Amino acid sequence: MDADGAVPPQLHPQLAALLPQLADLMTPPARKVGLDEARRRFSALLSAGLAGAPDVETADVVLGEGLTARTYRPADPHGATVVFLHGGGWTVGSVADYDGLARRLAARLPAVVVSVEYRRAPEHPFPAAVQDAVAATRWALAHAADLGGEPGRVAVAGDSGGGNLAAVVCQCLRDAHGPQPAAQLLLYPNVARGADQPSVREFGHLPFLDLADMAWYTRQYVPQGTDLADPRISPAEGHLAGLPPALVVTAGVDALHDSGRGYAEAIRAHHGPVEWLDVPGMPHGFAHLVALAPAAEAALEEVLARASVLLHGHPAG
Repeated sequence: MDADGAVPPQLHPQLAALLPQLADLMTPPARKVGLDEARRRFSALLSAGLAGAPDVETADVVLGEGLTARTYRPADPHGATVVFLHGGGWTVGSVADYDGLARRLAARLPAVVVSVEYRRAPEHPFPAAVQDAVAATRWALAHAADLGGEPGRVAVAGDSGGGNLAAVVCQCLRDAHGPQPAAQLLLYPNVARGADQPSVREFGHLPFLDLADMAWYTRQYVPQGTDLADPRISPAEGHLAGLPPALVVTAGVDALHDSGRGYAEAIRAHHGPVEWLDVPGMPHGFAHLVALAPAAEAALEEVLARASVLLHGHPAG
């Protein structure tokens, strides 16, 4: 459905066929059902959409000062470590919810994945999630060898709101002039404030990421009176030179498409190493719909093949 209630013609037929099922899971919108129900529904969606994940070794770890994570270790991670920051608008989602995606990342990149249980809003508003994401990445950089990886091959990754945090981490660690990630994988990231992009107007009514829910997530996360231009909230407004090599992935039928593309173009304009991968026909959140649509699974495989080149210099396998 577009603004007039019709299914956008760009949306892959398999994903269009999911719209009734998603409508059952995602309506009324999060802003109307409340926090607890929004979290429960998101968990149910990911449980179905990420079913059938690979079997990899896992362990829960304490990163310090109450911050925890879960590690995912494939048979041979080839020396790479990936700090993963889950999506969910900084408000919903958890390490447990994203277990199926973390397993896929670990097995198919391959890499040891450190999935971070950062503090969520509204219980812990901005900048708590940023502080946790930065601390977790610093921990991984310091403990990569303990995890069986190489300290110089630690990447940071995230989807949607987690993509926002991954981008922010790279800017914060660059500015701190200490150890930095070797790469960043931003999967349909939320990087810019405002809604004045054509993709928002065209796709902001889809249940994959509803414009009004986007605003609700932001209200939960950002304390009233906080300047949304803060680069720790809107990394597109930060300084974009000197960042790690980036793979910025956008979904063709996503309200966040244009801002993600703009972020990749801005990094390139600052002479940064960046690849922009646009996945046509896919909606926001396709990476956690892989068990429901083969086309979403194929799209994620394409993303991970490009991310493997970024991490290892060649596709997995």
